[in-house]
Amino acid sequence: MIKAVIFDCFGVMVKSSLEPFIENHFHDNPDKIAEMRRLDNLANRGIMPWQEFQKAAAELSSQTPQQVWDELDDNPPNLELFAYIIDELKSNYKIGFLSNASDDWMNDLFTEEQRALFDDVVLSFRVGMAKPDKAIFELAAERLGVATTECVFIDDLEKYCEGAREAGMKALQYSSFDAFRDGMRSLINE
Repeated sequence: MIKAVIFDCFGVMVKSSLEPFIENHFHDNPDKIAEMRRLDNLANRGIMPWQEFQKAAAELSSQTPQQVWDELDDNPPNLELFAYIIDELKSNYKIGFLSNASDDWMNDLFTEEQRALFDDVVLSFRVGMAKPDKAIFELAAERLGVATTECVFIDDLEKYCEGAREAGMKALQYSSFDAFRDGMRSLINE
């Protein structure tokens, strides 16, 4: 029985800016793509502070840190998904938030009312681990007071959905709101 739905941030709750940044600046350079992903992983695990990540990304992309910030700060919220959480999910399920994040962007990305929908928030840089590490999914379930087998995890990247499944969760890859809604209906009716 599903008792909790846990959402990723970038690419689900808000528009992702990292993938477009990588494609825009490094699409033809696999070494720079790999380095950008390595830097992102260090920042997400709390090993590299956001300002250092921003400087390193600026060097790698031949931009200023401000130009990097301007590009990576384009994350409008998924209002259709928030409405669904309010109308369909919140009254029946605990709502979790699990993100690979290099800093706490919650106040910048979401309104107070949107933040209040989450029963718990797990940010990778705070806990020193990141998706797809099985332990971070187990921590998210534990903090919600449910078993991993009672959770559905939603992420736009399949590799993170696989990590959630390895931890015992059900998982849906988010590609569009309609596909997500249909997938949730199928899981709820199992």
